[in-house]
Amino acid sequence: MDTRATDDPRSAIDRSSRVHRLPDGRNIGYAEYGSTDGLPVIALHGTPGSRYMFALTDEGARARGLRIIAPERPGYGLSDLHHFNTLAETAGDVNALADALELDRFVLLGVSGGGPHAVAAAALLKSRVMRMVLIAPVGPVAASEHIRMSHLHHFIFSRMAPSHHAAGAFFLGLRTMIDWAPGAAYHLLMQRVTASDHEALLRPEVRDNLQATLREGLRSSIEGPLQDLRLYCGPWNLPLGEIDVPSVMWQGSADTIVPPDAAYHLAGALHDCRLEVVEGAGHYWVFSEFGRVLDTVRATWP
Repeated sequence: MDTRATDDPRSAIDRSSRVHRLPDGRNIGYAEYGSTDGLPVIALHGTPGSRYMFALTDEGARARGLRIIAPERPGYGLSDLHHFNTLAETAGDVNALADALELDRFVLLGVSGGGPHAVAAAALLKSRVMRMVLIAPVGPVAASEHIRMSHLHHFIFSRMAPSHHAAGAFFLGLRTMIDWAPGAAYHLLMQRVTASDHEALLRPEVRDNLQATLREGLRSSIEGPLQDLRLYCGPWNLPLGEIDVPSVMWQGSADTIVPPDAAYHLAGALHDCRLEVVEGAGHYWVFSEFGRVLDTVRATWP
C-alpha cells in the first residue's frame, strides 16, 4: 500500500489537505477536523462539495473528542477521476480509507448528496459502522411514482440529472459564477432557499465556508457532481431493508434543495432509522446546529 506522509494523523502538515493513494493507484483527498486522536467519524460531503464542508465542525468536534475525517469522492478537489457503475461501488473508497487510517469502528455522517454514499457504505461495511447519521439526504428519487416532489425537484432529479449535457451545462455555469462572481452565486442561492435558511446563510463564516467548499469541489472538474447525479438519481439497487446499522436522520420539512418526501421514504426503508423532521426548516439549518448533530454522534460511544 502506497501511503503518503500526509496520511499520518500525527503529521504537522495541514490537516485540511491530505491525500491517500488507493490500492488501484488513485489519489483520494481528505481533511481532518476536531481532535487528532478522537472518536472517528467519516463525513461525506454534499453535491457539489469538498472536504472543506466540515471545517465548521472543527471546534465543536474537538470539544467533544471527535475526529472528523472528510474524504472527497472522485472528481472533487484532490481526488482523481474514476468511473463507478453503481452506487454500491463507491463504498469501496470509504472502506479503503478506513483501512488505511486503521479505523476499527466509526460513525458515518452523510449530508445532502453524501447521504446515498453513506447508505452504500453502511451496506458494505455493516458491523464496522457504529451509527449512520444522515442530514437532509438525497433519497431514492428514481422511485418517483412513490415520492411527492415539487415541479422544480422533478425537473432537477428526473429530467436534468439524466442528461449529461444539461447537468454539465449547469455545473459549468455554477463553477464560472463561483470563480468570477461568488457574490452573485451566493445571492442566487439565497433566492432559492426558504426564509428559515436565511439566518444561517447570512452568517459570514457560513458564507465563506460554502464558497470555499464549492470552489474547491469544482476546481479541477465537474465530473464529481455529474457522477453523483448519475448514481443516485438512478436505481440504487441497495438492500435498504437489510442495513441494520442504527441510524438517525434529520430532514427539514420545507427543504427546497432536496425532496423531503424522498428522505422520509429512505428513513422508512432502512431497518433501524429514527427520523427527526425539523418542522419549517430548509436545507441549511444544520449550519446553525452542528452541535446538535455532534452531540448525537458523541452519544454513540460510552
